[in-house]
Amino acid sequence: MTALAVPTTADGPVGEATRDLPAWPVLALLWGMPAWWALGMLPFATVIMAVPMVALLMLHRRVVIVPGILPWWAFVAWMIPCALMLDSLGRLLGFGVRFAQFASIAILLFYICNATRSLTARRLLAGLTFVWLFVIVGGYLGMLWPDVTLTATIGRLLPGALRENEYIADLVFPPLAEIQTPWGAEEPFVRPSAPFAYTNGWGAAIAILTPIAVANALLRRSRGGMLVLVGGLLASIAPAVATSNRGLFIGLAIAIVYVVLRLAGRGQWLPVLGVAALSTALLVLLTLSGFLDAITARQDTVDTTEGRGDLYEETFVRTLDSPILGYGAPRPSFTSEITVGTQGMVWNALFCFGFVGLALFAVFLVGGLLRTWAAPTPAALWMHASVVAAIAMSIFYGLDRHMLTIGIVLALLLREKYLGVGDVAPETTAGGRSAPAPVVS
Repeated sequence: MTALAVPTTADGPVGEATRDLPAWPVLALLWGMPAWWALGMLPFATVIMAVPMVALLMLHRRVVIVPGILPWWAFVAWMIPCALMLDSLGRLLGFGVRFAQFASIAILLFYICNATRSLTARRLLAGLTFVWLFVIVGGYLGMLWPDVTLTATIGRLLPGALRENEYIADLVFPPLAEIQTPWGAEEPFVRPSAPFAYTNGWGAAIAILTPIAVANALLRRSRGGMLVLVGGLLASIAPAVATSNRGLFIGLAIAIVYVVLRLAGRGQWLPVLGVAALSTALLVLLTLSGFLDAITARQDTVDTTEGRGDLYEETFVRTLDSPILGYGAPRPSFTSEITVGTQGMVWNALFCFGFVGLALFAVFLVGGLLRTWAAPTPAALWMHASVVAAIAMSIFYGLDRHMLTIGIVLALLLREKYLGVGDVAPETTAGGRSAPAPVVS
């Protein structure tokens, strides 16, 4: 039975409905990331923890549906008919893994919006900052032991058919680094990737998580929080140089420029000067460390820009033959060794799930951004910048491994806007609460 109700105050009906949901199913995903990764279970962590989340939600007396999360639910639902386009068992297995992952993110969104008391912004941002630090540590592991691949993992227990699937094998037997030897290179490029299978995943994670680490420090306003931020930023330089990942640089630059423009638009010139000074110092450090030179040197040998352009053109043209349902999964290219429907979440959504799937994905990300556009505090603004960086990188990087972070950030921002509870944007709760969310019983 469904009913609409108005959450009058933070301690009113909404608070009663959400007070008992525990935090551990979500915090276990964040603070337990090293263990998930070491066991080769990181790609399935959200799926596993979604089970207790569903059980706890079912035991809950009432749950809240916050506007802005339904497009993701619709995107996941749209994946089901797209499975009709799959043409092999291997692709069906890969599709099943992705569907379970994306469905678990849908449940996560729902859970966070209903656990406003236990899953405070402080706890979630602290957990995400820990993930940021662990990704940095993973970069060092890749630098020290680039030839190592984790093999004593859950992957040993999988049936042979699953282990032989390239996509699944990359997930359950994660390497510490990518070693690339392109034609013309004098020596291999050793690029750290842990805790992700690919270096691009590492770069995207740093670009998305760094603004969140800044938000965490701003929210806490403590010496300890600032030391963690500065220490993490300095520590991230060495593995960032080793990755020679231009996407990382682009993502961070977009996030910083976005924050500067928003602060300038509000006339907050002192914070603008602070961010500009910090960004300049960071740019100088990256230049002196050789990060920009490493990107240039790699581009001189491996310029993938033209290849990506051709692949994107083929992706679009072939999608026109199946514009509604797409193809369910990536397919081999007619002209390239790179698979069509990869090299960017936008292109993946378009090729695999058609124009409808791409539209739903875009509505979730861009719509969530627009719905929470106010971002009244510095912490909320840096969280916003994290989503902006993710949207920009979705053109050329996959986001599958980063939807946990993106989902948590958007759920936090959306619930504070519509429920008026939380500690990221207190100004919203004080005076500018938006239209109330429906409560389903």
